[in-house]
Amino acid sequence: MPTNNPTTDLGVTPINNAQELEVELEAPAPATTAVTAADAAAPARGELVSIYMLAMHLPSADLVAEDYTDSDSGSGVVRRVKEWRGSHRDVAREIENMRRNVYRRIERIWCMVREFGVWVTVSEEGVKEAERLSKEVRERLQRLGLGQFAPRYFVRAVKVYLEPQDARMLLEAAVDQLRGEMEELGRRIDDAVKNQNRRMVKELMYKKEYVKALLYTFKKYIEDISG
Repeated sequence: MPTNNPTTDLGVTPINNAQELEVELEAPAPATTAVTAADAAAPARGELVSIYMLAMHLPSADLVAEDYTDSDSGSGVVRRVKEWRGSHRDVAREIENMRRNVYRRIERIWCMVREFGVWVTVSEEGVKEAERLSKEVRERLQRLGLGQFAPRYFVRAVKVYLEPQDARMLLEAAVDQLRGEMEELGRRIDDAVKNQNRRMVKELMYKKEYVKALLYTFKKYIEDISG
C-alpha cells in the first residue's frame, strides 16, 4: 500500500496496466453499524457483487502558495514559481500534515490495489472512516481560515457492483499484494530486532497487525462470494 504519496488525490486512478472491469455505481448509503470484517451479505451465485472504491480529493500546500512568473535575463525562459511567505508557511505545513494523516488512516482499513490502481474495501467500517475523514478535512480547513475552499475537498466511498468473476479478480489481486506486504514486514521486523530498534519493531508490528486484518477480510469475502 502506498505511503503518503502526494502525487494523486483521486482514489480511483487509471494506470497503464489496469485490468478492465464492468461496474455499476451506487452512491454509498450512510453506515449504521461499525464492523471490522467483511459485512456485505454474500450474493447468490451469478448475482452482481458489491464492494467499495475510494474517491478522494485532498488539499495540498499549493492551496496557500503565491504564484508568480520569473524570467531568466540570459535565456529569456519564463518560469512559474510558487512561494510561501509569512504565516502561509505554517498553514502549508498544517495542510501537508493533514494529508499524511488521511493516508495513514485510510491504509489501515482500505487497500490500494496497485494492479488496478484503486483503493478498495468490503467493510462498512471503511465507509464510516471515509465519512469521518471527509468531515475532519473540511473542519480543519475551517479552523485554518480556508473555509471557502472546504466544499471542494472530500474522502468518499463509492459502492460499485461487479460481476462475481471480476470481483474475485480484483480481491485476489489485493490478497496477493497483502501477502507480499506481510512477508516484507516480517523481514523488516527481523532486521529491527537484530538492530535492537525497539521503536521500529513496535511500529512495524502494529502495521503488520492491520495488514493481517485486511488480508483476512478480503479472503473471507472471496470465500463468501465464491459460494
